[in-house]
Amino acid sequence: MLRKIYLFTLCLLFTSMTSQACNIDIYANQNMKPKIYIEDGKPAGILVEMMSFIAQDINCQFNYKFSTWARAYKNMLNGKGAVIGISKGLSREKLINYSDAIFTEEMLLVTHIDNVFQYNNIDDLLGKTVIASRGAYFGDKFEQAVMNKLLTFVPDNGDIAKRLERVARGRVDIAIISPGKYAFKNAFIKHSELLALKDQLYIVPTVFRRDLNFLGFSKKHNHKAFLEKFNLSLKKGHQSGAFKAIKDKYLQLQ
Repeated sequence: MLRKIYLFTLCLLFTSMTSQACNIDIYANQNMKPKIYIEDGKPAGILVEMMSFIAQDINCQFNYKFSTWARAYKNMLNGKGAVIGISKGLSREKLINYSDAIFTEEMLLVTHIDNVFQYNNIDDLLGKTVIASRGAYFGDKFEQAVMNKLLTFVPDNGDIAKRLERVARGRVDIAIISPGKYAFKNAFIKHSELLALKDQLYIVPTVFRRDLNFLGFSKKHNHKAFLEKFNLSLKKGHQSGAFKAIKDKYLQLQ
């Protein structure tokens, strides 16, 4: 009898340990609609639904921790969990282990209607004041131009509506927005008071950057085994069409 009780207890313990074996905190920017955001107090968005598919497939629990992008990035670097929606860059790859690409978003440039220009390369931004999210990544050439003070970068907290307002009122030259025209249209849906300024804004037709988004962990800890499982599930979601259906649902504004 004692042996049976002992084996039963071990079985329960093993089951409990197995069920909790994959439990990961996911840090994210709270202002990344439609990719990831809070709605009615719960995580929502393209990346959240894609991650739900993966969580079920690999039997893992993801706990979302929302903050500014800069704070989310810092928590990941400190080894507290993963960050989602992160881009790759030369400086970052020294610090971060990445998943395969999860999502591709288009970054657009918006300027004042009186300052229309065509974008071909980073040289077209030199001498201008550019506003975008603090802690976001816009390419190695952009970072180099900022470092060399060839353009002025104004970081904000991710509020696209306020960003567009500053361009419309001539306080900055250019705003970087994403994902694509969804971000532009959604800003006016959520903030109808901006409609009076819409005619003052011009979307540069050439896409500034097609940015691949990843899940990233600090290299301080080894997540190789998890990332291998994650990437296999990610591939399954893309090939099955499940992820395309998710993206189409959220990007219908376009």
